Amino acid sequence: MSWQTYVDNQICAQVSCKVSAIGGLQDGAIWAKYEKDANTKPVTQQELKTIADTMRTNPAAFNETGIYLGGEKYFCLYADNSLLRGRKGSSALIVVATNTCLLVAATTDGFPPGQLNTVVEKLGDYLRANNF
Repeated sequence: MSWQTYVDNQICAQVSCKVSAIGGLQDGAIWAKYEKDANTKPVTQQELKTIADTMRTNPAAFNETGIYLGGEKYFCLYADNSLLRGRKGSSALIVVATNTCLLVAATTDGFPPGQLNTVVEKLGDYLRANNF
């Protein structure tokens, strides 16, 4: 299965996403992504690398700086070495680190954050169990 299929069928088919991406844990290289429309700012490799590096070294820093994805700043609700949760207005954000990649997704306004968390965390568990 391609990485784009994971984004399309495992995340975006179940979550109303503004942006979603899967990228490399070490370099932030984007393996697959979804952006809602032409007005949505793209997720960048540098954003993913910054997130991955900060999660690895000092996840508590997100409590002060926020989490930047797609050029937008999200308020950090929870941060540890493998999971971030954030909010911007009524949009929710989740970042899950697996063994080799980052899964990121931000919802459209008003989508239930609990459903977002369940979908992306289960995919992260599946990928970890399969050594990704």
